[in-house]
Amino acid sequence: MGISIEDIKLLRAKTSAGMGLCKEALTKANGDMQKAIEYINGRSDVINRLHNLTGAKIGHCKLAFQESGKDFEKAVALIKERGWDVAIENECATVGEGIIETYVHGKEQKLVSMVEVTCKTDFVARNEDFRSFAHELALQIAAMRPIYVSKESIPQERIDEVKSIFLKEVESEGKPAQIAEKIIEGKLQKFYEEKCLLEQKWFKDESKIMRNLLDEAISKLGEPLEVRRFLIWEFGK
Repeated sequence: MGISIEDIKLLRAKTSAGMGLCKEALTKANGDMQKAIEYINGRSDVINRLHNLTGAKIGHCKLAFQESGKDFEKAVALIKERGWDVAIENECATVGEGIIETYVHGKEQKLVSMVEVTCKTDFVARNEDFRSFAHELALQIAAMRPIYVSKESIPQERIDEVKSIFLKEVESEGKPAQIAEKIIEGKLQKFYEEKCLLEQKWFKDESKIMRNLLDEAISKLGEPLEVRRFLIWEFGK
Protein backbone atom coordinates (compact mmCIF):
# COMPACT_ATOMS: atom_id res chain seq x y z
CA MET A 1 0.00 0.00 0.00
CA GLY A 2 1.08 3.58 -0.61
CA ILE A 3 2.34 5.61 2.34
CA SER A 4 1.22 9.24 2.25
CA ILE A 5 3.38 12.16 3.29
CA GLU A 6 0.60 13.14 5.73
CA ASP A 7 0.94 9.79 7.53
CA ILE A 8 4.72 10.20 7.65
CA LYS A 9 4.38 13.69 9.14
CA LEU A 10 1.82 12.44 11.68
CA LEU A 11 4.11 9.60 12.77
CA ARG A 12 7.01 12.05 13.03
CA ALA A 13 4.86 14.27 15.27
CA LYS A 14 4.00 11.26 17.44
CA THR A 15 7.56 9.96 17.76
CA SER A 16 10.00 12.78 16.87
CA ALA A 17 11.80 10.25 14.64
CA GLY A 18 13.33 11.20 11.28
CA MET A 19 11.25 11.21 8.11
CA GLY A 20 13.21 8.30 6.65
CA LEU A 21 12.62 6.09 9.68
CA CYS A 22 8.94 7.07 9.79
CA LYS A 23 8.46 6.04 6.17
CA GLU A 24 10.29 2.76 6.79
CA ALA A 25 8.19 2.05 9.89
CA LEU A 26 4.87 2.70 8.12
CA THR A 27 5.92 0.53 5.19
CA LYS A 28 6.91 -2.34 7.49
CA ALA A 29 3.65 -1.92 9.44
CA ASN A 30 1.49 -1.75 6.29
CA GLY A 31 0.28 1.69 7.34
CA ASP A 32 -0.72 0.69 10.88
CA MET A 33 0.21 3.72 13.00
CA GLN A 34 0.50 1.90 16.33
CA LYS A 35 2.66 -0.86 14.89
CA ALA A 36 4.80 1.78 13.21
CA ILE A 37 5.33 3.51 16.56
CA GLU A 38 6.37 0.19 18.13
CA TYR A 39 8.74 -0.41 15.21
CA ILE A 40 10.42 2.97 15.75
CA ASN A 41 10.65 2.51 19.51
CA GLY A 42 12.41 -0.79 18.91
CA ARG A 43 15.01 0.77 16.61
CA SER A 44 15.57 4.29 17.89
CA ASP A 45 16.48 5.60 21.33
CA VAL A 46 13.16 6.76 22.78
CA ILE A 47 14.71 8.54 25.74
CA ASN A 48 17.04 10.61 23.58
CA ARG A 49 14.12 11.52 21.30
CA LEU A 50 12.12 12.68 24.32
CA HIS A 51 15.09 14.67 25.56
CA ASN A 52 15.66 16.22 22.13
CA LEU A 53 11.99 17.17 21.75
CA THR A 54 11.32 18.56 25.22
CA GLY A 55 14.71 19.49 26.65
CA ALA A 56 13.88 17.57 29.83
CA LYS A 57 16.64 15.84 31.76
CA ILE A 58 17.39 12.25 30.76
CA GLY A 59 16.23 10.99 34.16
CA HIS A 60 12.91 12.80 33.83
CA CYS A 61 12.49 11.42 30.30
CA LYS A 62 13.02 7.86 31.55
CA LEU A 63 10.55 8.35 34.38
CA ALA A 64 7.91 9.92 32.14
CA PHE A 65 8.23 7.14 29.57
CA GLN A 66 7.79 4.44 32.20
CA GLU A 67 4.86 6.17 33.95
CA SER A 68 3.09 6.77 30.64
CA GLY A 69 3.06 3.08 29.85
CA LYS A 70 5.84 3.55 27.29
CA ASP A 71 3.61 5.79 25.17
CA PHE A 72 5.72 8.51 23.53
CA GLU A 73 2.92 11.08 23.14
CA LYS A 74 1.72 10.58 26.71
CA ALA A 75 5.30 10.86 27.95
CA VAL A 76 5.68 14.22 26.20
CA ALA A 77 2.41 15.42 27.75
CA LEU A 78 3.51 14.20 31.19
CA ILE A 79 6.85 16.01 30.92
CA LYS A 80 5.09 19.25 30.02
CA GLU A 81 2.44 18.77 32.72
CA ARG A 82 5.12 18.45 35.38
CA GLY A 83 7.12 21.38 34.05
CA TRP A 84 10.16 19.30 33.22
CA ASP A 85 10.42 20.66 29.69
CA VAL A 86 12.77 23.56 29.06
CA ALA A 87 13.40 25.91 26.18
CA ILE A 88 16.14 24.45 24.01
CA GLU A 89 18.06 25.62 20.99
CA ASN A 90 17.51 23.47 17.91
CA GLU A 91 20.39 24.97 15.94
CA CYS A 92 23.38 22.68 16.29
CA ALA A 93 25.74 25.48 15.36
CA THR A 94 25.02 27.37 18.58
CA VAL A 95 25.90 24.37 20.74
CA GLY A 96 29.42 23.86 19.39
CA GLU A 97 29.65 20.06 19.55
CA GLY A 98 30.72 17.95 16.60
CA ILE A 99 33.81 17.05 14.57
CA ILE A 100 35.82 17.93 11.50
CA GLU A 101 36.35 14.78 9.44
CA THR A 102 39.11 14.53 6.83
CA TYR A 103 39.78 12.13 3.98
CA VAL A 104 43.05 11.91 2.04
CA HIS A 105 42.55 10.27 -1.35
CA GLY A 106 44.85 7.56 -2.71
CA LYS A 107 48.49 6.69 -2.30
CA GLU A 108 49.58 9.89 -4.03
CA GLN A 109 47.77 11.95 -1.38
CA LYS A 110 47.07 14.85 -3.69
CA LEU A 111 43.44 15.44 -2.75
CA VAL A 112 41.97 16.08 0.69
CA SER A 113 38.36 16.64 1.67
CA MET A 114 37.25 18.08 5.01
CA VAL A 115 33.75 18.39 6.42
CA GLU A 116 32.40 19.95 9.62
CA VAL A 117 29.39 18.20 11.15
CA THR A 118 27.76 19.49 14.33
CA CYS A 119 25.49 17.91 16.92
CA LYS A 120 24.03 18.88 20.29
CA THR A 121 26.00 16.74 22.74
CA ASP A 122 29.57 15.57 23.17
CA PHE A 123 28.13 12.09 23.77
CA VAL A 124 26.98 11.95 20.14
CA ALA A 125 30.16 13.68 18.91
CA ARG A 126 32.12 10.70 20.28
CA ASN A 127 29.68 8.12 18.89
CA GLU A 128 31.06 5.79 16.21
CA ASP A 129 27.87 6.02 14.12
CA PHE A 130 28.22 9.81 14.07
CA ARG A 131 31.86 9.57 13.03
CA SER A 132 31.05 6.98 10.36
CA PHE A 133 28.41 9.31 8.93
CA ALA A 134 30.91 12.19 8.83
CA HIS A 135 33.42 9.93 7.08
CA GLU A 136 30.86 9.00 4.41
CA LEU A 137 30.33 12.71 3.80
CA ALA A 138 34.08 13.25 3.38
CA LEU A 139 34.27 10.34 0.90
CA GLN A 140 31.31 11.73 -1.06
CA ILE A 141 32.87 15.19 -1.21
CA ALA A 142 36.14 13.79 -2.59
CA ALA A 143 34.35 11.60 -5.14
CA MET A 144 31.62 13.97 -6.37
CA ARG A 145 33.10 17.47 -5.81
CA PRO A 146 29.98 19.36 -4.66
CA ILE A 147 30.08 23.16 -4.37
CA TYR A 148 27.34 23.82 -1.80
CA VAL A 149 26.11 21.96 1.29
CA SER A 150 22.44 22.17 0.26
CA LYS A 151 20.20 24.09 -2.12
CA GLU A 152 19.17 26.27 0.83
CA SER A 153 22.79 27.38 1.23
CA ILE A 154 23.13 28.71 -2.33
CA PRO A 155 23.18 32.53 -2.45
CA GLN A 156 20.08 33.93 -4.13
CA GLU A 157 22.18 35.88 -6.63
CA ARG A 158 23.76 32.61 -7.80
CA ILE A 159 20.34 31.01 -8.24
CA ASP A 160 19.17 34.04 -10.24
CA GLU A 161 22.30 33.82 -12.39
CA VAL A 162 21.77 30.11 -13.12
CA LYS A 163 18.09 30.67 -13.92
CA SER A 164 19.06 33.42 -16.34
CA ILE A 165 21.45 31.06 -18.14
CA PHE A 166 18.78 28.37 -18.37
CA LEU A 167 16.24 30.89 -19.66
CA LYS A 168 18.57 31.91 -22.48
CA GLU A 169 19.13 28.26 -23.35
CA VAL A 170 15.39 27.59 -23.52
CA GLU A 171 14.75 30.71 -25.58
CA SER A 172 17.53 29.80 -28.03
CA GLU A 173 15.90 26.40 -28.53
CA GLY A 174 12.59 28.07 -29.40
CA LYS A 175 10.62 26.22 -26.72
CA PRO A 176 6.97 27.30 -26.23
CA ALA A 177 6.51 29.79 -23.39
CA GLN A 178 4.00 27.55 -21.61
CA ILE A 179 6.56 24.80 -21.06
CA ALA A 180 9.65 27.00 -20.65
CA GLU A 181 9.11 27.36 -16.89
CA LYS A 182 8.90 23.59 -16.38
CA ILE A 183 12.05 23.06 -18.42
CA ILE A 184 13.93 25.68 -16.38
CA GLU A 185 12.70 24.10 -13.13
CA GLY A 186 13.92 20.70 -14.31
CA LYS A 187 17.33 22.12 -15.20
CA LEU A 188 17.53 23.85 -11.82
CA GLN A 189 16.71 20.61 -10.03
CA LYS A 190 19.50 18.85 -11.94
CA PHE A 191 21.84 21.68 -10.94
CA TYR A 192 20.97 21.08 -7.27
CA GLU A 193 21.53 17.34 -7.64
CA GLU A 194 24.98 17.88 -9.15
CA LYS A 195 26.28 20.80 -7.07
CA CYS A 196 24.71 20.36 -3.60
CA LEU A 197 26.18 17.73 -1.28
CA LEU A 198 22.91 16.78 0.43
CA GLU A 199 21.04 16.53 -2.90
CA GLN A 200 23.66 14.35 -4.57
CA LYS A 201 23.14 10.64 -5.11
CA TRP A 202 25.33 8.62 -2.76
CA PHE A 203 28.17 7.30 -4.91
CA LYS A 204 28.03 3.97 -3.07
CA ASP A 205 24.26 3.49 -3.55
CA GLU A 206 22.44 5.69 -6.06
CA SER A 207 19.05 4.70 -4.66
CA LYS A 208 19.81 7.16 -1.84
CA ILE A 209 20.78 10.81 -1.74
CA MET A 210 23.06 12.20 0.95
CA ARG A 211 20.11 13.87 2.68
CA ASN A 212 18.71 10.35 3.27
CA LEU A 213 21.92 9.44 5.09
CA LEU A 214 21.57 12.57 7.20
CA ASP A 215 17.98 11.68 8.11
CA GLU A 216 19.01 8.12 9.00
CA ALA A 217 21.83 9.38 11.21
CA ILE A 218 19.48 11.78 13.00
CA SER A 219 16.99 8.96 13.61
CA LYS A 220 19.67 6.60 14.89
CA LEU A 221 21.44 9.13 17.13
CA GLY A 222 18.30 10.83 18.45
CA GLU A 223 19.35 14.45 18.09
CA PRO A 224 19.68 17.08 15.33
CA LEU A 225 22.80 17.05 13.17
CA GLU A 226 23.99 19.71 10.78
CA VAL A 227 26.47 19.59 7.91
CA ARG A 228 27.87 23.11 8.26
CA ARG A 229 30.64 23.40 5.68
CA PHE A 230 33.25 21.49 3.71
CA LEU A 231 36.50 21.99 1.84
CA ILE A 232 38.21 20.26 -1.07
CA TRP A 233 41.95 20.84 -1.23
CA GLU A 234 43.72 19.54 -4.37
CA PHE A 235 47.46 19.63 -4.87
CA GLY A 236 48.57 22.39 -7.23
CA LYS A 237 45.09 23.98 -7.58
